[in-house]
Amino acid sequence: MSPAKRPARDVVLDAITASRDALTVSDPAADVGLGRSTVGKALAALEQAGCARRQAGGRDGARRLPDRWTATTPDAPPDAADAASVVPPQGTTGRLRPGQLDQLVLDDLQAHAGEPASPTTVAKRLGRSSGAVANCLTRLAAADRVRQISQRPGRYRTM
Repeated sequence: MSPAKRPARDVVLDAITASRDALTVSDPAADVGLGRSTVGKALAALEQAGCARRQAGGRDGARRLPDRWTATTPDAPPDAADAASVVPPQGTTGRLRPGQLDQLVLDDLQAHAGEPASPTTVAKRLGRSSGAVANCLTRLAAADRVRQISQRPGRYRTM
């Protein structure tokens, strides 16, 4: 009879706990013999459980750098610097209440009042769907809360 196989989550947690450096998804995948997809899912579950912390990789020009992962201790609260570097995966930023996106978009346009903004630009700054932001801007322009200054490409500005 073969020994019981350990869950990927436990194997990945052991790998990041044993490392002194922050690891990318590829590092534990190569070390423990699991696929990168499996390791990525395990790390996301560990992050949600509070056992791992993700540091956004950022960019090097047009190239996206990989996120780095470290193990956390359950009794130590994350400090403010670490909390700022943790970016939730796309699509998991939380559901907004009705009308809340309108206010987020208005606040963003007011914060960048001197420059016209496209729906894509606003969406990237907010970490939201560009389609949802485009719909929101169309709705706000129809209600005379923002001004559409060009049709193609669509650009908006506060009133």
